[in-house]
Amino acid sequence: MQGTVLITGSSRGLGRALAETFLEAGFEVIAAHRKNTCPNLDELSQRYPGKLEPLRMDVLHDSSVQQAADTVATNHGHLDILINNAALCLDVDDSIQDADFDVIRQQMDVNVYGPLRVTRAFLPLLEKSDRGILVNISSEAGSVGACWRDTGFGYCMSKAALNMQSRILEKYLEPKGVKVLAVHPGWMQSDMGGPDADIPPAEAAEGILRLVASDTYRDLPMYVIYNGEPYPY
Repeated sequence: MQGTVLITGSSRGLGRALAETFLEAGFEVIAAHRKNTCPNLDELSQRYPGKLEPLRMDVLHDSSVQQAADTVATNHGHLDILINNAALCLDVDDSIQDADFDVIRQQMDVNVYGPLRVTRAFLPLLEKSDRGILVNISSEAGSVGACWRDTGFGYCMSKAALNMQSRILEKYLEPKGVKVLAVHPGWMQSDMGGPDADIPPAEAAEGILRLVASDTYRDLPMYVIYNGEPYPY
């Protein structure tokens, strides 16, 4: 499968790995990022001329997201895959005594409202694809049934809310032909996961590519690990 994919939070970590993995597979990649400049994407642009389109977009602001959606509509006319990857993790070690409601609110803004804002703006372009797929990068931290944590209220609650968002969107978009996935990418060696994590971001990115490129992608359960195994809500 080839097509056009938009990835938020593409400047580093999993987002950067996803951009490279999809480029290697022959996709046109729209790499959304928040800052004015992004050296990591400049390097990819040189390696894949004409295939990577950097796109400045701040998922916290309606006007920025809508402007980005208008740009993609003008340049491409449709979107095959939208990957909501941009996320914030600030408090996984914070107990109830340490909980900072401003920090919790920041994570909810980025991890919950951001994906919903992006999805709403780009949905008309996804609906124009013969193979529209919405991927929300979730986490095992969002599972209620498999929860083992006793800290990290903001991050965990935000990912649980993202799972519910994904489930509601799945019900709404299935009749429209758009597949929805909430993917746990594993514990990755990144700024968020740390150097002692289990896997490099490239491994998670390759797994996510396999999920969306599979001929049986529509049969996947909504909440899955990057290797395709279902994960409990």
